[in-house]
Amino acid sequence: MKIFWYCPPNVIKDFKNPTDNPSFRLRCWYNHLNLIKDGYSSFIVDTIEKINNPDILILMSFGEEELNITKWMKDNKKLVIHDYTENIRGLPILEKTKELCDYIVCSSTELGKEEAKIYPSKIVIIKDPVEDFPIKHNTEADPEKLSVVWSGMGGNAPWIQQILKPVIESLNMNYVEISNRPEATIQWDIKTWYFYMAECDICICPQIHWLFPTKSNVKVTTAMSLGLPVLASPITSYLEIIKNGKNGYICHNFEDWMIYLDSLKSKQIRQSISKKSEKSLIPYKISNIYKQWLNLFKKSI
Repeated sequence: MKIFWYCPPNVIKDFKNPTDNPSFRLRCWYNHLNLIKDGYSSFIVDTIEKINNPDILILMSFGEEELNITKWMKDNKKLVIHDYTENIRGLPILEKTKELCDYIVCSSTELGKEEAKIYPSKIVIIKDPVEDFPIKHNTEADPEKLSVVWSGMGGNAPWIQQILKPVIESLNMNYVEISNRPEATIQWDIKTWYFYMAECDICICPQIHWLFPTKSNVKVTTAMSLGLPVLASPITSYLEIIKNGKNGYICHNFEDWMIYLDSLKSKQIRQSISKKSEKSLIPYKISNIYKQWLNLFKKSI
């Protein structure tokens, strides 16, 4: 079984190293390493010319080259999988590629539902794995002023800053933003971000869920893995993990954010939620997510 992951430069263009890109790291790199560990032939290539006698090709992008290599693969009765993580619609070149692919692997249940409206027989849901970090939040810590962290690449940060930061500060808590924005409290860096995040006491994972319901689980599972109690918006990926009031909180409206943040002033509640969230992460462990990919590869050839 010879597997090629096609990751052209545009997949990682905003990062110094490919593994700095969370999507590449979580959905390609770890699977690649596990395949090699298990004795399979796995290759990550950034140009079509490097693809040599493949059995399986996984696409992480779309464009003219991706469409052409997909046509070639299908003409030669080879398997093509499109790893699909963003809800992008109406682009002819992308849809032509998906029409030819054998499988479309979606990173969330809701994204899979959207794709199944057009490609019902091709959809496979494989979620983002959770990483094991070398540090965890000290659940014994009980500072006088708690720190509430949001970490991301800046997308909905202005909305969070305008709506939730005042709520956090009204409860006499610190708001910490770890991102690539100039306004961030701490600049995101692959080597340090999780250390700073683990030093905080609570993590918020808000999404503009009425506009972007297809996001993956990664923000919530990352915070849980670091040992932080989590408050999150009601998107399916988060609802599948969080049992409200037990291993985290789901905030359906503005008042929920204030009520649940206030309840987390209790050290005992924070400790209980962090402890209970550990079992919630088992299905998302890298080894378990890798098995889902491997099962897909094995049944397909």
